[in-house]
Amino acid sequence: MNTKELIEIAGLAKDITYIKGEVTDIKNKLEESYVTKDEFDPIKKVVYGLVGLILTGVVGALLALVIDRTK
Repeated sequence: MNTKELIEIAGLAKDITYIKGEVTDIKNKLEESYVTKDEFDPIKKVVYGLVGLILTGVVGALLALVIDRTK
């Protein structure tokens, strides 16, 4: 191998080390900062249920107004 190839290999090794560090950082952020689907599912169900109740109440009130005016 000549000097140019050795320098290129050293540069690639440095890049690989940098990429490994970045992947480790991303993995740590994913494990510490983000919520998994299993953890979010109960919250999603509660919020969807409350929104459904509110919308049902609004539609029921509108229907009551329409039915009341037709009498």
